[in-house]
Amino acid sequence: MQPWVLAVVWPLVLLMLALSVRQAWHGRVVNQRLAAVSSSAALSPREGAKPRLSFRERWTTGPGAAALRLRVSEYIMFRVASFFVPFVVGFVLRGLIAGVVLGLLGLVGLTVYFRQKQRRWLSEAEEALPEFLRGVAGALRAGSSLSQAMDLVAQDTMGPLGDEIRRVLRRERLGFSTSETLAEIARRIPSRDLALAVMAITIQREVGGSLADVLDNIVETIVQRQQLKSEIRILTAQGRYSGWLLTFMPFGLGLLMWFADPAYMGQLVQGLVGWAMLGGAATSVGIGGFVINRMVRTPEM
Repeated sequence: MQPWVLAVVWPLVLLMLALSVRQAWHGRVVNQRLAAVSSSAALSPREGAKPRLSFRERWTTGPGAAALRLRVSEYIMFRVASFFVPFVVGFVLRGLIAGVVLGLLGLVGLTVYFRQKQRRWLSEAEEALPEFLRGVAGALRAGSSLSQAMDLVAQDTMGPLGDEIRRVLRRERLGFSTSETLAEIARRIPSRDLALAVMAITIQREVGGSLADVLDNIVETIVQRQQLKSEIRILTAQGRYSGWLLTFMPFGLGLLMWFADPAYMGQLVQGLVGWAMLGGAATSVGIGGFVINRMVRTPEM
């Protein structure tokens, strides 16, 4: 095995392991929320044990398709192109190693872009949620049913939340139950605030009571949570941006120097010691960036 292969692979393996642990933790949190909603819902005959969903079905009913507005084929095409297009450019300019490095950077860059887009989409949906729930509570007091109230308020709700509400209401007209549509909203918009509202609506449908008063209390709770979360993000903004800068600046400067003067940076790739130094530096910077991110990260609220 070539020395550079070992030096490049083992930092990537550690990075992928850290990302996998993080993704698994996020998945567990989302599954717990959906399980809490599903356990409270009154299951219709259609909602019994369901077969294992394919990747296409999971993508279609998940938050990725809702936020990115991409079909599963388009999503896969973008992922493949994000690697092979930079790979070809790097291979033509500097050879195989540069092609692999640029291909990985392109893949990581697209992943970061998709995640940032999903976060902005989710943030816009959460910001519109209190006003939407206030409108539903007002419509309920005026004598409308829950579906009528949601339909009425959704017509005036712009952005991701309005789009998703109108989408699931169209499915309800096709024969889906209210419990199914509420569960689908919570699945496509993985927000704790929305999950709380869906859970309260589901429980109220079982035990009775004034849903308008329940929604008013939920709106007050959501507004307080959003204000606290915003204050925490403001206080930790400097630490977060400093962590990103300190993490990516060494990689960016190294790549810039390599492409600008390959002979100067070529001293590091002439032997095993140089590759070991590069691998150790990349791993240390990655671990440091991960630790800084965990220290200044906004807590799950």
